[in-house]
Amino acid sequence: MVGLAVAALPSSALAAAAAQPVDARGATVGAVALAIGKQTRVSVSLKGDVTSRPARPVRGNLTPQAALRQLADSAGLELQSISNTAFILSPRRAPPKAKVVRVASRDMAPIAPIVEAPDKPVDIVVTASKRDTTLQHFAGQWTRIRGSEFSGRGAVGTEAIEARTVGVSSTHLGAGRNKLFIRGIADSSFSGPTQSPVGQYFGDMRTGYSGPDPDLRMVDMDTVEILEGPQGTLYGAGALGGIVLLRPTMPNSKASEVIASAGASATQHGDASYDLAATLNLPLAEDAAIRVTGYHAIDGGYVDNVQTRQNDINRVRVDGGRAIVSAELAPGWSVDLTGAAQRIHGRDSQYADDVDDGLGRRSLIRQPFDSQFALGSLVARKDDGPLRFRSTTGMTRQDVHERFDASADGRIRALDQRSEARQFSSETRLWRPMRDGWSWLAGVSLIENRYTVDRSITEEGIETDLSGVTNRLSETTLYGEVGVALTDRIEASLGGRYTISRLHGSGEHIAPTLFAKVASVDPERTERRLLPSASLVARPFDGLTLYARYQQGFRPGGLSISASDVRFYRHDLLASAEAGFRFGKPRSDRVDLTGSVTRTRWNDIQADYLDPSGLPLTDNIGDGRIWSLSLNGGWKFAPGWRIEAGAAWNDGKITNPSLAFQSIIAAASIAAGNGMLRPGETMRIPNIARIIGRVGLDWVQPLAKGRELTANLYARYVGHSRLGVGPRLGERQGDYFDSGLLVRVKDGNRALSLSVTNLTDSVGNRFAFGAPMLDDTNQLTPLRPRTVRIGLDWGF
Repeated sequence: MVGLAVAALPSSALAAAAAQPVDARGATVGAVALAIGKQTRVSVSLKGDVTSRPARPVRGNLTPQAALRQLADSAGLELQSISNTAFILSPRRAPPKAKVVRVASRDMAPIAPIVEAPDKPVDIVVTASKRDTTLQHFAGQWTRIRGSEFSGRGAVGTEAIEARTVGVSSTHLGAGRNKLFIRGIADSSFSGPTQSPVGQYFGDMRTGYSGPDPDLRMVDMDTVEILEGPQGTLYGAGALGGIVLLRPTMPNSKASEVIASAGASATQHGDASYDLAATLNLPLAEDAAIRVTGYHAIDGGYVDNVQTRQNDINRVRVDGGRAIVSAELAPGWSVDLTGAAQRIHGRDSQYADDVDDGLGRRSLIRQPFDSQFALGSLVARKDDGPLRFRSTTGMTRQDVHERFDASADGRIRALDQRSEARQFSSETRLWRPMRDGWSWLAGVSLIENRYTVDRSITEEGIETDLSGVTNRLSETTLYGEVGVALTDRIEASLGGRYTISRLHGSGEHIAPTLFAKVASVDPERTERRLLPSASLVARPFDGLTLYARYQQGFRPGGLSISASDVRFYRHDLLASAEAGFRFGKPRSDRVDLTGSVTRTRWNDIQADYLDPSGLPLTDNIGDGRIWSLSLNGGWKFAPGWRIEAGAAWNDGKITNPSLAFQSIIAAASIAAGNGMLRPGETMRIPNIARIIGRVGLDWVQPLAKGRELTANLYARYVGHSRLGVGPRLGERQGDYFDSGLLVRVKDGNRALSLSVTNLTDSVGNRFAFGAPMLDDTNQLTPLRPRTVRIGLDWGF
């Protein structure tokens, strides 16, 4: 039996070394280790075939190490300490003779003799696989970022995830307005009615269907998991490029806890910033607890408006929080009730127009924005045993209001865009983890989604409504997956997802000439789609995993309306074939290395481009193909030292543009007087840099009296990319370096940190867009200038 890793709660490492109440019940090593990990917030890995070995309950006021020592002694295991928050339990090196072990429980019959198994590699559970697949059995590229990696950096958002990978990319219009991409799967720069190409989840709840990334802050987070490549079978429509799962720290019913943090930052060429966060964990009963987290942050501005002589105009305020109640209602059965909300308010947009050394622009009006997000969910789950169950039901809402400068010919005008997203979703699944050579998963999913976009122009105090659109979708899905061990070292899986989507679109404030066209495109319709998947995993020897996988993804169609046109866009379909390898375990083994090569075919690509008035319009622009290569690795070259590096290469082309898209390109090119544009400029898939590279260095040094010094240094290069599709979005962006340094000293429940971002004070151009209706082609989004933060964390 393969070893099991019990993922605990590393973001609470400040209290990990302290004694605390422990009540870890169970009859097996796996059950007791899982309970200790959850209650003490440490990571416990099981090495060898010990998961089902009998064990006694562990109770008392204990440190994590003392609790695990009791477990090790009762089950005949060895305990190895990796750090204050990471431990390994493994069979004793000198296997004893077969013996009978009795569990200290009146309800249990005598246990059959147990013979020690030989050592096997420690493995990690990929929870995003939805059937508890361990890493050495998983076919695909997977990344886990520990919540502790965000400690000492303030109330950071999705940008912190992007900085730690080479597979995740984003637009940079502004916090709460961006669009995420993974592995070269990008459609456009705008968050229109199309579904996002990346599925985003908070816990088990999808954060949205259409609309931008809500940019939830990484405060009191357990882990972030990233699956690269389409995940249509398990996650449904929209997971074209992959998924990002934010897993918050769950309540602990065995101990009260308070964790707080505060930080102050100074930005070169800009205004000061600060951030505050606090978490309270309270037991409610023997097996019930509540965990409440709140945070507030001010990000000082650094862009100047030379037209109005205002400095540091792009100040951003973030307020958010969440509450999670978790209770075990029956042995092995638990429920989680979650509520989360966040508001982001930007005083002005963060783009520049290449004046004042790239940190200034000439705007006639302020361009504020506001993003509000809320989520509520109820989860019923059974996380152990031969069969496991999880049902998640909830609702999300997201409101985004943006103002853009639309001035022209001396006329001062403002374009306001308001988008509203409402989603109800319910998913229930039953699965059997791999045991005795096979595993399976079966699930059903229901989604109701409504997305509305309204626009208006304001000139001299008079507001004029522009065309708007509402898309409604009802989605019913059945899905399943089966895994089979063909030999001891080869496994295969087959899966499928069948979805019925009912769509309805309607227009608002439509010009009379467009009424007939809206009716003619038949906005009410039903689409059916079957998405197959298959994978093969081989382990030629311990430590090396080879895999191949085939997966599909799709997005349903919809209705798009601009000032002068109406488009019904069809569903798009993506199919991906991938081959890759993994050697070693990230951060566990001395050397770890992963790599993959992927070819993707993308039919009827949904994308946004600008119509003649400068407003986004969605349509199918044709077929494309994408080649992706990635390589990531790490090396512990000395005690306490680890270097990691990664690189990704993406080549995406629109190989067969639609007739409608070709006519738009031709008309715009003729109007510009330059004939047809060069194919390399017009047919490249946007927003994905051809080359992305990253290198990082970690250092851990124990100090006197139990203190610990840690440091992290990284540099990331993002190559050239194109802003969007169509001739008006041909501006180049990218080709910049980003870097950062974090130094942190921990002393029990306290920690002092110093961080510096953008070490070289580079300006760069992360995103060549700020206001769509302006003719200025020099728009760019600079990096935040060099910023120094001092932070303090404490807990009790």
